[in-house]
Amino acid sequence: MTNQNVPQWKQAINNSYTKYNLLCDNQQKVKQELGFAMQIFEGNSYLQKCDTTSIMNAILNIGRVNSTLNPVMRLAYLIPRKNKCMLEFSYMGLVALLKSNGCIKSISAHIVFGDDEFDYDVGANKIHHKPKFAQTEAEHKKRIMVGCYSRAVLPDESILYEFMPKWEIDKVKNMSEGSGSKFSAWNTWADEMVKKSVIKRHFKMLISESPNLALQTTLQIENENNKLTSQFQPKANIMSGFDDIKPQATLFEEPTTKEIQQLSDDVEHNLNMTDNQIEEELDRVVENQRAGGIGYIGSVELPNDIKKVKIVKVKEKVVAPKPQAFTTSNEDLFSVEPPSTAGLSKSQVDELYSEKDDDFGKKKE
Repeated sequence: MTNQNVPQWKQAINNSYTKYNLLCDNQQKVKQELGFAMQIFEGNSYLQKCDTTSIMNAILNIGRVNSTLNPVMRLAYLIPRKNKCMLEFSYMGLVALLKSNGCIKSISAHIVFGDDEFDYDVGANKIHHKPKFAQTEAEHKKRIMVGCYSRAVLPDESILYEFMPKWEIDKVKNMSEGSGSKFSAWNTWADEMVKKSVIKRHFKMLISESPNLALQTTLQIENENNKLTSQFQPKANIMSGFDDIKPQATLFEEPTTKEIQQLSDDVEHNLNMTDNQIEEELDRVVENQRAGGIGYIGSVELPNDIKKVKIVKVKEKVVAPKPQAFTTSNEDLFSVEPPSTAGLSKSQVDELYSEKDDDFGKKKE
């Protein structure tokens, strides 16, 4: 039974104990993390007003990524944001996760100021940086920042750099909710937030070699805390990009039942034709072509009955006409109706056929 006198935020922490045990086998660590959470909430009235579900999720996320809320180590923080409790990793927390998961041997971040000696050769992946140090905090705050870079030493001793100019860092800051507040980490720990920005970008590239569950969860939490993610919602899947396209008529439409039946009847009729009937139909077509005065027939136009013979799908069975022998002599295809010889003598006829015709050739004896 829930004790009505216990605050809701404290009940949420107590209720997270059972689920935390499923994520961590070390009972001592579970109790320590819940103790850290209790201390953080007792000293922050804004966190106490947060939604109880978000409180439980933030605490359980610590167990999912195997990090800690220990305030001394400063690896992760619980931040109130729009009445929800958010788990926020520091740049040192991201570095600790990279090292513990074997992604790197070491990594460091360095801010570049205008009076530093700095050169970045992108193609050669080399950075030359000779920093200058201010004598007082007031002097340090007057310096103009140029950007920030991170230097990661991989397990094979190779070195990778990541550089962010100041305008990109400012863009990240402006996208962070509550960055304008005087209590924001961007104002209280500005240098640390600048380093975290470049480390976080480098983090995404470095975990590609070891994408285990803890690192994936860390990146997911960071993205959920990023306002930019909520502004642009991705499509459900790659094919949903075509959802706005209206369906068009298909190129090949399915025949209707009436059309299928008509085609079936035509095929049955043509299959019952005898060889003599087919030959007579073809002769009739040839004669029609000749009557039109065409010397070369080309492709013979079949009669309507023959043209309708085609392969159709009737009741899931393919029906096709039986192949018929069809031969056409060269004389049929290229012959020309001879000119009329009425009223001409034998010598005139012979003279007519002996003349060379460019279109039809010379008549053979």
